[in-house]
Amino acid sequence: MKITFLTFGILISLTLLTCREKNPQISLSKGSGPIIGAIRWDAWIGDISSSPVSANPVGLQVEKSLSPNQYHYRAPFYSKEISHDSIQCRGTTQEIMDQEIAYAKYAGLDYWAFCWYPPHSGMDTARQLYLESQHINDIKWCVILGTNPFDYNSDGEWLIQRFKEDNYQKVLNGRPLVYVFNGTTRPAELEHLRKISKAAGIPEPYFAVMAFSAKSAVAMADSLKADALSSYISWTGKNGEPYYPVIPRADSTGWENHKKKGRKVIPWVTLGHNTRPRIDNPVSWTKVAPDQWVSDGTPQELAANLSNALQWVNKNKATVEADAVLIYAWNEFDEGGWLCPTLGNNTSILNAIGTIIKEYKIK
Repeated sequence: MKITFLTFGILISLTLLTCREKNPQISLSKGSGPIIGAIRWDAWIGDISSSPVSANPVGLQVEKSLSPNQYHYRAPFYSKEISHDSIQCRGTTQEIMDQEIAYAKYAGLDYWAFCWYPPHSGMDTARQLYLESQHINDIKWCVILGTNPFDYNSDGEWLIQRFKEDNYQKVLNGRPLVYVFNGTTRPAELEHLRKISKAAGIPEPYFAVMAFSAKSAVAMADSLKADALSSYISWTGKNGEPYYPVIPRADSTGWENHKKKGRKVIPWVTLGHNTRPRIDNPVSWTKVAPDQWVSDGTPQELAANLSNALQWVNKNKATVEADAVLIYAWNEFDEGGWLCPTLGNNTSILNAIGTIIKEYKIK
């Protein structure tokens, strides 16, 4: 069924009201609140050849992971079921991107954090569609460096121009927000971005490193002279343990451990870690142990975890100086965390998260 933006707006508003009535226990003190973002990992490109696995396109690999019928429920809303155990998940049109923007807007998200992939790599398709959208100002964006090669000359100059634009996410009175993933970035590279930002009259970027432990995050931040510690996900849980309390406990423990290091923190909210599609049909760029998965949480459990994060920010304003939160993830459908609606326009997770965001931001 094709949903127009107007129809979608009416539907999502009604659903959010229903969700609020059914789940009064999920509430939070009102206020403007921190900016809330979600990670984008845009592998949903089908047979477009992309780095680093051009001989075996990443888009086909993730489609294979989600092809067993038991995983179709978690495929993106724009997917096509080819057969009982075959699916295509290809978000490669402007119409699809514009619909994603509409979903994000109605949920109240402030920004997307795009994993970086080079121009013309295929994996940059969603980023380009976003930047070309007439609805670009409905949600801001920032970059996650370290997920793929970044040319700090040509790509750096391109990124500096994006820093100047209103729809690039800023923190602390104009500093461009930049996440840096897992230790693949060299100190000289960030220093170069600082240098060319200054030359362009742009405030120094605010760099937040993403590592899977507080110890690793501190080492990475010290090496890169980064401003804050964060994480991509709480990678924990085994043999289908329940989402609650395993993931919320890991998230909140992580925030506290990072805080205890005496550093600034951008808390992360993990929406899932059900990696079974990749266990059944492994991908080429990472390996998942057979026991390394957690059962799906309910939409209300996921929303309660976001509520926990927002309350933690309220109690730790000095530590969360950027006044930002990052959700894992918008579209990690096969790895296990997704906020984007799924096949059949299932908006249950989006609605639950949107209820928390809207309640928190209403003054």
